[in-house]
Amino acid sequence: MTPTDALQGEALYALLDQARDLLHDYGEDRHTTIHPQERMAAAAELLNQQPLAPASADELELLHDFWLKLEQPATANAALQQHRERVLATEGHARAEATIRLNLSDIHSRMGFDPDAARALLPPTAQAIDARFRESDDDRYWQSWNWLAHQLHAWEAVADALPLQRAQERCNPELAEDAAYLDALLLVRTADYRHKAGRHAEVPALVQSAIHTLRDAPADQHVDFDRWMTLAEHVLHLAPHSLPALLMDCEHKLAQLESPPPSQAVQAHRQVKITRLQAQACAQAGQLDAALQLAPKGRVSLTDDNTDAFSALSLGWLVQAGRMQEAADLALESVLHARPGSAVAAFNLAKQQFPGDPAHATTWALVLAISQTDEDVRRLLAQQTRAPHPANFYLDRVRAAQPQHPVLALIEGMRLAKQRQLEQALPLLEIGVGQHPEMADGNKLSALWAARFAALPLEEALARPFPTAEGAHWCYAAGVVLDDADDLAPLMGGKKKVPAQATREPLVVRYYEEGLRRFEHFWATGEGRHHDADLHVYSMLCNNLAIKYRFMGRYDEAAELHHKGLASSPFAEHHNSLIWCSVGMDNDAQTVADAERLWHYAQEHGYSRHEPTRYLPSVAYALYRLDRDDEISIWMERLDEWFGELTPDVQRSVRRNYLSALMSLLDFFSSTRPELVLPRLREHQDEVIALKDCYALRRLACALEAYPELLEECVALHQQAHSYLVPEDGEEEEQMVLSGIERAQRKLAERDAPSSSATTNRRPWWRFW
Repeated sequence: MTPTDALQGEALYALLDQARDLLHDYGEDRHTTIHPQERMAAAAELLNQQPLAPASADELELLHDFWLKLEQPATANAALQQHRERVLATEGHARAEATIRLNLSDIHSRMGFDPDAARALLPPTAQAIDARFRESDDDRYWQSWNWLAHQLHAWEAVADALPLQRAQERCNPELAEDAAYLDALLLVRTADYRHKAGRHAEVPALVQSAIHTLRDAPADQHVDFDRWMTLAEHVLHLAPHSLPALLMDCEHKLAQLESPPPSQAVQAHRQVKITRLQAQACAQAGQLDAALQLAPKGRVSLTDDNTDAFSALSLGWLVQAGRMQEAADLALESVLHARPGSAVAAFNLAKQQFPGDPAHATTWALVLAISQTDEDVRRLLAQQTRAPHPANFYLDRVRAAQPQHPVLALIEGMRLAKQRQLEQALPLLEIGVGQHPEMADGNKLSALWAARFAALPLEEALARPFPTAEGAHWCYAAGVVLDDADDLAPLMGGKKKVPAQATREPLVVRYYEEGLRRFEHFWATGEGRHHDADLHVYSMLCNNLAIKYRFMGRYDEAAELHHKGLASSPFAEHHNSLIWCSVGMDNDAQTVADAERLWHYAQEHGYSRHEPTRYLPSVAYALYRLDRDDEISIWMERLDEWFGELTPDVQRSVRRNYLSALMSLLDFFSSTRPELVLPRLREHQDEVIALKDCYALRRLACALEAYPELLEECVALHQQAHSYLVPEDGEEEEQMVLSGIERAQRKLAERDAPSSSATTNRRPWWRFW
């Protein structure tokens, strides 16, 4: 039978689809008794009934992979060998890439029946990938190759291939400033694979070379703290004795590069990472006491932590050292505050310890109870084997041993608060939260305040002792909830109105201020609660408190907080609010400078809530007062650029704001460049009038005051703007439009007076905002 008589193309695809259907039950009755192995045998039999002749590399790969799916790697490889040369002969200019793909398939199937042969194919395949893709940014084949090599534990081959993969990276100009970092990673990864291959003697020199590569990186290289820490993670496991030298080189290198030096907050954040590494190095060396002495300062949450893994590690060290009281206390803390990673370790340790550790049975019982009563903890433990007994079993043990234990009151109080039985919850929360600031996280503080507001007269709720919290993040979280009626209302159960914002505002500010104090205590001392090292939470707190201060008229303090936030974890809202601080301080030059920073920050980093229409009128006013009117044209271009980049739907929704801001900028620009302003006024005049918006039309009328020949029209537009006043415009807008009418009428009278020169001074007295 010739290849043309065998199935290929669409016929082959159809056969494979039919075979694939045999592996799955698509019928209505899903409770089938057919065993998966029987299904695979049926599919294999179907394939063997027909002669097959794949016509391309794609078809051959598909057939090969289906035999692998049927758990027949030898058959898959036989098909590959049978058709490989014929298929490759048809690939033309794509032959080199097709050869690589089929070589990878060859390695894959040989893994299942001849792993030595598979390993032997890795080096030539790596060379082929390098020859074909060195100058490409396509790394798909390297990813496949690496997966196969790792499955085969071919560590020597992996180490030998790393320089080839690095060569591909060097061809990418976008990675030019990362060269030193990538070279250092190449060295430590090579050291890792040499170690796995048993060539331990080569590891120290490779690690030292990696450290020196970062240390000696030229000035044009991107070598920041995070990259040093990535290198340190590799060094820790390969050559922990080299860690002190790495940390010293890191400190010296960054001192050369960072000018000005990072803020105290950033330095404290970095020190946590360094302390963790030092503690792990001590533990690896068997120095548990030294590791545990360092551990408390590393057992805090950082912005880029995904889990509380270091606390879980510390928990293991405490058990190894026989310090079970500290282990039990840390386990309870982890579940009490639902910390990812350490809560799982705490739960599993409690299951292990509860039956045979009577001295700490109460604490272990609380851990096992909370694991079932707290929704957040239950989610964290979703993949864990459940506790042997229900929650009440453990709670009864605690009640029998320590009936006044504050965690009992906290658990029951939070349970009742969740059920919105707030009158019953309140006295328990007063004990578990109000009397124990070491347990008062943001959720628990918010529950206590909700219960007070719901169960007590407002005066009594406010007169009770202010519940403090030992954690900076806890204070911030409580302030956020108290600041938002929509967040607080559900916690109050919906039966009572949320206290007015003015009533809650002093509480919000007090929590923010206490949170700020605790954050900055941590920056100065390295001591605090779990979340006191989170730079981004600190930055958000600075932003929120600064906004409060700004509305109090405390502009200097607000600006200082925004700068602290920017120095720790920058985001656009800080830049945005700094503009309004400068406006409030009547600092025109700073207003313009702050607006410049916000604009460029939004361009570089993005800012979804960027609204230039809000601040550009103030920028134009500042430029006008600074005799820098020509710069207003730059901001008009930016306004148009911002508006032009919006989607059509968003453009329609903000069109009114865009036109209002544009009229304001044209107004201030008209006194010095009237010849540029009038065409744009005329372009938008009909649309502005159609808005029936007092502010936008008033600003257009103000701009027309620069043209003596148009003062009649100007007066009419001012009067028309007045007719559009609505209560929401406020008294200030009403005064502005009335002043505009009076001013335009006076200018008209002056123009028509016999002695009128019809000239305009550089700074007309009437342009006061």
